[in-house]
Amino acid sequence: MAERRMFDEVLRAFGRGDIDEAEAGARILELFYEGQEHFLLDLEREQRLGFPEVVYAEGKQMADLLDIVGRLLESKGKVYIASLSAEAESRLQETYHSHDIRSGGRAMVIGKKRDATPDLGVAGVITAGTSDVPYAQECVLLLEELGVRVVKSFDAGIAGIHRPVMSLQKMQDASVLIVFAGMEGALPTVLASLTDLPVVAVPTPIGYGFGGQGEAALKTMLQSCSPGVTVVNIGNSVGAAAAAIRILRAIRKAKA
Repeated sequence: MAERRMFDEVLRAFGRGDIDEAEAGARILELFYEGQEHFLLDLEREQRLGFPEVVYAEGKQMADLLDIVGRLLESKGKVYIASLSAEAESRLQETYHSHDIRSGGRAMVIGKKRDATPDLGVAGVITAGTSDVPYAQECVLLLEELGVRVVKSFDAGIAGIHRPVMSLQKMQDASVLIVFAGMEGALPTVLASLTDLPVVAVPTPIGYGFGGQGEAALKTMLQSCSPGVTVVNIGNSVGAAAAAIRILRAIRKAKA
């Protein structure tokens, strides 16, 4: 790949004495990062971690967001964005309308579509309620863009205790489950008590009154009586997708 060739060229130049250690170090850093006054892009994160840099849109000035997206598109051909406001989504759609754009919840992917069949494995994505679906859709978008086949089961919460069992029946091919729940957040614990699959639990800011912004669900998941549940922060669909990708990559490596 181009970055590897450029890296080798820097090493050869240093070996010949054409550049000193400081300049070699600076050139190597330039291969991995692109910086401006307000940001530093991690261009090789996907190669290093198996999961790409996802631009967190909330709180960014619109000019910075558009600049970051444009530079990542130019460098990588694809950019992943999360926590978009309606205004930011509209501006990105308007600015990059000539590119392929896919959306899910408050997440967006701009750039070339994946043209290969899913090859990283199968993940199950389950929600307790319909209100949790937008968060799940963000996760599904990222997983599918990265080569994961996703099996979905929505509105499978414990208010109807038969529904978690029904959702598991759809997950026969899955190697990992990502479970979204608001309210009291009990669904991941219930599912983890019924299956030996890894469970990644995502509390969502859905609920009534005290603790209704995800705090109650988060505490329940952290206090899970079913051992081994992995819990990410409230609404952290990106973190959940990254955790599932790590698990699936480890499974694929073990089978190789």
